[in-house]
Amino acid sequence: MIAESILLTGLLALATQTAAPPTQAARQQSPCAKALTDAGAGEICSGDQAAWLANDAPKRSAEKTRQLEVAAEHYRKAVLLTSEVTTKVLALNLLADAYDPQRLNDPRQMETALRELIRLTPNDLTPVYRLSRFQEDQGLIDAAEDTLLGARHQQPEAVEPYTMLAQFYSRRAVAQRRETNPQFAPQVGTPQLERDENGVYRVGRGVALPTKLSDVAARYPAEALAAGVQGVVIAEIVVNESGNVTDTKILRSIPLLDEAALEAVRQWQFSPSVVNGHVVPVKMTVTVNFTPPPRR
Repeated sequence: MIAESILLTGLLALATQTAAPPTQAARQQSPCAKALTDAGAGEICSGDQAAWLANDAPKRSAEKTRQLEVAAEHYRKAVLLTSEVTTKVLALNLLADAYDPQRLNDPRQMETALRELIRLTPNDLTPVYRLSRFQEDQGLIDAAEDTLLGARHQQPEAVEPYTMLAQFYSRRAVAQRRETNPQFAPQVGTPQLERDENGVYRVGRGVALPTKLSDVAARYPAEALAAGVQGVVIAEIVVNESGNVTDTKILRSIPLLDEAALEAVRQWQFSPSVVNGHVVPVKMTVTVNFTPPPRR
């Protein structure tokens, strides 16, 4: 706790400095860094720290559950403390992530967080689609349909609500056929979306590439520049439900450039990926190109 207090004190002190405006890299870091100028900053930072400890804990362990519960408690406090809508939305998204079936699996708390998000962001249908899929997974079929119909009425000119409804009715048709005919199987050739043991989908075959919202340039290491090292580093990354990069792995290495490439990639921000109306984590390949500046 002493180390955590020192960390938070240092972060908050940095947030209050006025010597220079924050760089793009500073603005696009962790949820903690995004909230440093707000009253809920300490809670966001503490929740962020607990979430990372949960990621490092063994799967389905008591320690993982405990750290996720600590993170959720801090995110809820941040919602109550902050007066900034953007920070409140960030905390609610993190709260919904903490309570989803892959983590704490608390349907009541997850629904509460999603409904608060919908009230705060009436023009953003992403939490509406997530709520509908959550209701469908809980067996609340009529409620899920009503939620999607509400999205269609809210934005009647938009294409996406119709797409979500079409996917919903397609899933219901398959489920109804299976109830009457257990041997029924979807038509051959229908793309089957697969996810790994952590619930992460691979981009491609029905999973769209997420849109990059921020692009932090890689720092060219001085030793690599002096040695004339250049080229393209290829990495595999995981983008979570909030659009943050949470995992990185080098696929094509240039030893003097690898760490600088990963340092930049970890600060990139993407739009959340939606699969069948549900916001999901995705895995994809990215490249970082290192080209020496022209000689003067």
